[in-house]
Amino acid sequence: MKNPTQLRAALIGKVHTLAKRLGYEEDTYRVVLLTQTGKTSCKDMSDKQLSRLADVLDCLAKGKPLPDASNAPKASAKGLAGQTLPTAKQWETLAALASRAGWTGLEDFRLVGFARHTAKVVELGELSRAAMSKVISGLSRMLAQHAHTTGEVGHA
Repeated sequence: MKNPTQLRAALIGKVHTLAKRLGYEEDTYRVVLLTQTGKTSCKDMSDKQLSRLADVLDCLAKGKPLPDASNAPKASAKGLAGQTLPTAKQWETLAALASRAGWTGLEDFRLVGFARHTAKVVELGELSRAAMSKVISGLSRMLAQHAHTTGEVGHA
C-alpha cells in the first residue's frame, strides 16, 4: 500500500503525463491548471484538486465528457493580489473567439499581444475576471468590426 506522499507523487505524474499526451505546451498547461484549480503548479494543489485535475485531463485525453463540475473551484477563487479569477466559461469564450479570429488558441502570440494591450498584463494567466471581460469584449468588437468591413455581417 502506498503512503500519502507516494500517492501524491503518482497523481502529479499522472497529470504531467496526461498534459503531455494532450500536447499542452507550458503556457497552455499553466492556463489549464489555473482554470481548473486556481493554482498554476501541482505542488500548490491539495490532493483533492490534483485528483480532480487528473480526472479532467483523463476525460479530455479519452474524448469523454468532463466530470461533474460541482467539485470545480468556486467562482470566488482568488488569484494574485486577491483578484477574482476568470471563470472556466470565460476561458472557453476566449478560446472560441481566438479560434474565430484565426488564431491557434490561448497560446497564440496575437491573442497574448491583444490581452497585453487591452488588459495591461504580461501573460493570460495574470488576467482577473474583470480584465478577462475586457479582453473578451474587445476581441468580440474587433471581430464584429472585421466582419462588418469585409461584408461578412451574417457570418460573425
